[in-house]
Amino acid sequence: MGSDNRMNKEIEIKLDLGAFTNYLKLLGFLGQIDKEERQLNAFFDTEDRQLAKSGWALRARAENDRGLVTIKSIAVEEGDAFIRQEIEAEISRGEVLDILALQRDVMAMNVIPVQYLKEKVGELDVMILVKFENVRQRKSFKIGDYNYILEIDKTEFSDGSVDYELEVELTDTNRLETVVDSLRKIFESLGIPYLRQTESKFARALKHAGIR
Repeated sequence: MGSDNRMNKEIEIKLDLGAFTNYLKLLGFLGQIDKEERQLNAFFDTEDRQLAKSGWALRARAENDRGLVTIKSIAVEEGDAFIRQEIEAEISRGEVLDILALQRDVMAMNVIPVQYLKEKVGELDVMILVKFENVRQRKSFKIGDYNYILEIDKTEFSDGSVDYELEVELTDTNRLETVVDSLRKIFESLGIPYLRQTESKFARALKHAGIR
């Protein structure tokens, strides 16, 4: 799976901020945010969960000025990071809003993630399993000699519950320990518990929707 040249490797540290007060503490520490993104997300599968059984998640996302169709593999843990294989394609915001409104079939889109799924699992009749909204604050932050994009998320699920988390994406795992040590020190200075978020937003959305 990892040898396919269409694949990208996603390496992320995901930390559970827990309470809204911790979310505010972190934002206050970081100061002026570089960008705020409002994301509308939907995850798709067949009624009998063929994509999940094949080890894939299919997501359509509307952002402020674009749309994305993405497939992701099951995560593998390495230290405090989660590593997934993914293929992502950009489409227009209008197209993705049509997908989210079920006015367009995501599996009919002529984009690489969908083409890949069709090669691996065939033509599928998918439906929306879960939808949720995420507000993402982005901030460039220097750790050592490198700049990282810190993504502070406020995610509202279908039952009205809200999660807060920090995501940091890395290009490789060579500096993982350095980044983790820095984040631990920041959290300690702010009085925020350092808690790894071990479940994806998709997994949490399924739980909040009562879907097993």
